[in-house]
Amino acid sequence: MDDIKLIVCDLDGTLLNSKKRISSYTREVLMKTKELGIHICFASGRDEQMMAVYSRCIGGCSYMLSNNGALVRDNKGNILYEAALEKPDIQQILAFLTQQQMVFMMYTAQKMYFSNDSEKLKKRITGYEKLSDELGYPVKLAAESISASDIYRDFDDVDKIVVYEDSEIRMNGFLDFAGNLANVHCESTGYGLQGAFHKSVSKKTALLKIMEQLGIVENQVCVFGDYDNDLSMFECAGRRIAMGNSIQCLKDAASEITLSNDEDGVAVYLEKELDL
Repeated sequence: MDDIKLIVCDLDGTLLNSKKRISSYTREVLMKTKELGIHICFASGRDEQMMAVYSRCIGGCSYMLSNNGALVRDNKGNILYEAALEKPDIQQILAFLTQQQMVFMMYTAQKMYFSNDSEKLKKRITGYEKLSDELGYPVKLAAESISASDIYRDFDDVDKIVVYEDSEIRMNGFLDFAGNLANVHCESTGYGLQGAFHKSVSKKTALLKIMEQLGIVENQVCVFGDYDNDLSMFECAGRRIAMGNSIQCLKDAASEITLSNDEDGVAVYLEKELDL
């Protein structure tokens, strides 16, 4: 892997184990990888606020590709790329979700907004803050509850709206609605979640921006993933590594398959290939 300049890791189901942690072994391997001068990028459907603790665990990564590629920030805090939803689409989506009384969370580059003081989403926020405390990197999330009266506020730079809905019929109703918005596309942003994004958003598009800044090409990029929102990144990577727990379409597109996330598959692969 002497030619590799950038390693891109999805988080959930890939770098993180089932307890949502980076193991001490994986952390050590990533730190050694950084010492070789190789750039590390975390690429996730998560918002960057909910990725930050993992970057801190390894002393900072070169790039954070968040919200399925709607936002890319470098290790100096500069936004390298952002593809936000258009304001008319934001208002239409919020109006639909509010009318249907669906639970959702909306993300900007500065703040998270969650619907109607939802207890479910409050627990998600406090759960992450508790985890960050346990890991020794405490994070206080910038989050605010919004109600039906707030939906026509002038929200800036909304990168993602995530819908939480157990009913398949109701979720399909939302997908049908959003599918009629010309500048919106919906994509899974985690297991059982659907996100609404600007039509230009993909992890591939964001990764290409990073590659352009670094001045590197496909055979200098190694990508690890497990889910279908990682598939687009495989199109611009010479080494395409699927986790042992990956869905089948990702394994089919992979150049290699490593162990599962609970078996430190990323670290095992890197330690062997980089001769650490």
